[in-house]
Amino acid sequence: APTLAMAADNTTVTCGWNAAFPPFSMEKDGQVTGILVDCMNELLVKRMGLTVRHQAGSWPAVQDMARTGKVDALCTNPTNPRREFLLFCEQPVVESLPALFRAKNNPRAAEIDRIASLEGLRNFRQVDYAGNGWARKTFPPEQKITWVDTPADALAMVADGRADIFLGNSLAAMYVMGRHGLKGKLRARELAVGEPSSFHFGLRRDFPGAKSLIERFSEALDHAVSQNVIGDIIMQYM
Repeated sequence: APTLAMAADNTTVTCGWNAAFPPFSMEKDGQVTGILVDCMNELLVKRMGLTVRHQAGSWPAVQDMARTGKVDALCTNPTNPRREFLLFCEQPVVESLPALFRAKNNPRAAEIDRIASLEGLRNFRQVDYAGNGWARKTFPPEQKITWVDTPADALAMVADGRADIFLGNSLAAMYVMGRHGLKGKLRARELAVGEPSSFHFGLRRDFPGAKSLIERFSEALDHAVSQNVIGDIIMQYM
C-alpha cells in the first residue's frame, strides 16, 4: 500500500490553458494566472497533493494538445466532442452567468431593467466584441449589434452612452470594468439567455487512474465550495 500512496503523490498533471482569456486564464511574463488556474492550484496541489504544471497557448492549439495527450487536463465547458477524450467532473469549478450591462445614468434605464428575453434587446443599441464566440452562438444573425475590438471598448461605449447595452459573461465583464475604471459607471444584472459559461475539470480518459482522480477532485471541490474558497478566489479578480 505505501508504494501506491507514493505513486499518487508523485502524480504530475499538466493543465492546458487559453493564454488570453482574462480573468479565467492568462499568460503574463511567462506566468500562467487567472481564476481557474488559482482554483486548480487550490484543488489539485493544496488539497489533493498532486504536482501541477500549467501550459498556456492559443485555445485551439491547447485543445489539440489535450486530444493528443500532450496535456492532461482542461477546465472548460464539457461539450460532447470534448467528452470523447476527457473525463469531466460533473460539478462546475466556476460558473459565470450571462449579465446585461447598462450605464448607471442611461435615460432608458427603467426599460432596460425590464428586458427579460433576447427579443427584448432589439429596441436598444447593443454592442459586443468581435472575438466573442458566445455572442455569435447566442444572438440571431439579424440582430443589430455594433461590433468593436475588445470587451473594454464595448463596455466603454455603454458607459459613455454611445451604446445602451452589452450582454455577456458576467465575471469577464466585471474584471474588465475593474481594470478600466468603469465600475461606478455601469449597472449589471443576470439575464438567463444563452448558455452560462460553465467551467468543469476534465482529465484525459487514458490518464492513469483517471476515474478515481475525478472522484477525489469532486470531493475536494465540494469542500472548497462549502468553505467559500472558490468564491474568495473569484473576488480577488473583481
